[in-house]
Amino acid sequence: MNFSDFEQYFYREPVVESITAGGHFQLLDITDDEKKQAEQFIHRHGVHGLDNYLLQRLDVWKQHPLDIAIVGSSGVGKSTFINCLRGLEAEDEGSASVGVVETTNQPIPYEHPDFPNLKIWDLPGVGTPNYPQSCYLEKIQFERYDFFLILCRTRFTENDLWLASEVKKNNKRFIFIRTNIDSDLYNEYEDHPSTYNENEILQRIRNNCLEYIHTVDSNAEVFLISGHLKNRLRFDFGKLNETLLRDYPSLKRESMILSMSVMCKEVLLAKVAALYRRIWIVASASAAVAVIPVPFLSLGFDATLVMSEAEFYKKQLGLDQAALQKLSNVYQIPMQKIEKELNEIFPIQYLNSLRSFVLDFAKKQAIGATTEEFARFVPYVGTAIASTLSFGVCYMVLYKILIRMEQASLKIIDIVIDASNRMIQEQQQRQQLI
Repeated sequence: MNFSDFEQYFYREPVVESITAGGHFQLLDITDDEKKQAEQFIHRHGVHGLDNYLLQRLDVWKQHPLDIAIVGSSGVGKSTFINCLRGLEAEDEGSASVGVVETTNQPIPYEHPDFPNLKIWDLPGVGTPNYPQSCYLEKIQFERYDFFLILCRTRFTENDLWLASEVKKNNKRFIFIRTNIDSDLYNEYEDHPSTYNENEILQRIRNNCLEYIHTVDSNAEVFLISGHLKNRLRFDFGKLNETLLRDYPSLKRESMILSMSVMCKEVLLAKVAALYRRIWIVASASAAVAVIPVPFLSLGFDATLVMSEAEFYKKQLGLDQAALQKLSNVYQIPMQKIEKELNEIFPIQYLNSLRSFVLDFAKKQAIGATTEEFARFVPYVGTAIASTLSFGVCYMVLYKILIRMEQASLKIIDIVIDASNRMIQEQQQRQQLI
């Protein structure tokens, strides 16, 4: 596929879920508060310095510390789950130790390997000699955590329910998680192969958990998961992530969305919605001060800024080489297959040379363009910056690249789902031979 052919993709309507939907996350181009702040800055200072002001807004999400508490008794799979949230396997560098029976004697933080502002804490269980209920909240420094994920292996204990009650009482959020579902299904299949019904088994486990947790909160849900990285697209893992992002404290929600790995479609859609809201900022900053004039263009255009933002999209949506190689290794998918599927949506040659592609694409967009063509993409027409051709070209370039990257990432997730299902079938076949 040559560049001319690929360019035509950006003029076609998306054929899959797109940023215009945004999943369950409200999609806004610019809030009234952001519009007011930008206009006030221009009123006080003029256009000079607007680029720096806007660029600071892009990095605000990095400044919020994100602290998630993981609570549960020894052996419930906390370490495996912590690694999964961080996109790691047990043998990866920096992973939480798995397979060793030990008691957590103090809160242990684990940073996300790509986003150090996100820390996932392994907390001691409630009710141990060193952590009785009477002083538990004080000893774990309760106020530090934004969210509590309470894990169990079989059923939730009285101590688990007490902690949930305390979290709710202090106006924080919690989620109940039932782990090791893959092992339960395996055992059921081993014991009752002729009557095995996965949906019935899952519903039975869910009902059993709800019977206990509804004594604390009648609206509480329970999420059934495996915890292993290779099973992150199975069971309730997607719904769990969606709930975590949706219910995260509002002031930190954008930070949380951008600090998570793309582990499922729910996270992907939340990320795309957040990335879409950044486009007006980048376009405005690019138009405010044209740091690098683009050859053969008759408009100012901060090419370095726009290229950097496109690279940021690629990293956020799991389309960088390291992320793709990780998927290949975990799910035993040949890289050639991944690249072949990507080539149908966003050719790998352009992903790997994204900066030169962005520059070429911007040139194509600018030829014969008029400000009227971009009017529907301008969030606050009326300011000198937003009504320029430079703003419109930048906005259109990033908008169309984000749409195509979203579709590419969705395609990768579908490939992973197929590979995961294949691995499950192969495991079941091996069981039948034993």
